[in-house]
Amino acid sequence: MQLLFNIMMAIFSIMWKKVLKFAIEFVGIFFLVFALYLVGREIHSLGPKQIMDKITKLPLFTLLIACFFIVCDYTAFSGYDFLALRYIGAKLKKWTVIKTAFISFSVTNTTGHAYMAGGSIRYFFYSKVGLNEFQVLKMIAFESLTFLMGMGLVLDICLISSHFLHLSHIHKYQHLLDAGAVAITIMFLTYLWFVVKPKRCFKWHNITIKAPTLRLTAKQMLVGSFDIISASLVFYTLFRAHMDASYLQVAIIFLIAQVIGIASQVPGGLGVFEAGFLYLFPHTDAEKLPLLAVLITFRVLYYFLPLAVSVLWLLIDSGIKFISSNNRHRTTNNPQ
Repeated sequence: MQLLFNIMMAIFSIMWKKVLKFAIEFVGIFFLVFALYLVGREIHSLGPKQIMDKITKLPLFTLLIACFFIVCDYTAFSGYDFLALRYIGAKLKKWTVIKTAFISFSVTNTTGHAYMAGGSIRYFFYSKVGLNEFQVLKMIAFESLTFLMGMGLVLDICLISSHFLHLSHIHKYQHLLDAGAVAITIMFLTYLWFVVKPKRCFKWHNITIKAPTLRLTAKQMLVGSFDIISASLVFYTLFRAHMDASYLQVAIIFLIAQVIGIASQVPGGLGVFEAGFLYLFPHTDAEKLPLLAVLITFRVLYYFLPLAVSVLWLLIDSGIKFISSNNRHRTTNNPQ
């Protein structure tokens, strides 16, 4: 009887995992289709040509400033990997870390699936310099925590600030935002308590995971916050070229829309982030055109441009290695 019960529980566990996986994928597809429908409807109603005209009239200086903040953000991405390597006790050449971080983040930012795509890219590069699968997995988990801490800290500061500044455009959401600020603050204090207590380890199955030191945690907050602020400044730079609003007003909606995009499981929050921002940020019919132009420009500059650069980088790097390998092979076969 016990054996039959164990078999049934094992079958149920397998089926439950498959159902859960299907449900997550279905929700992601639903959000993607629905969000693209909403954004597509807005683009169609305004006219693609008008939107393109608005984008092409963007000042060159604005584009350069936006690109500067993109460079700052991708510098922070290297910081994610450097901190993660310190956490696992490994030290690698700086150029290897910078190249791997840039390529992996540019891919995962656009395609999503950080554990699969980002993990595969990191393992491809880092395994060549001595890291194993478990070390790469620990790095990815550590970097996910760094991102969450940065996002949580910046969002918490913005939400608390909005309470005291009484921003009119989010006044109707103020109770929800206050509740979010309280929840994030409690989670932060709980995690910090876990970090500073004497025994900072917890077990998951047969794996013992040790929390980072307080000093390393502070660096995580710094790097993660720098990443989030840089990304929001890219968006705000483009926004200010078309519309007028304070940084805090834009940043709060930007961060909430980013969280919605991430939670949707849609690759890069494509469509979901744009639809979320369009819905949450109050605007007139006349402001809808410049707002769509900002969202599309941000998507191209922040997501697609770094991805194109990383693909080009990989092609050039592979080409150089192929030529170098051929030259060595010829030298070996044809000694002087």
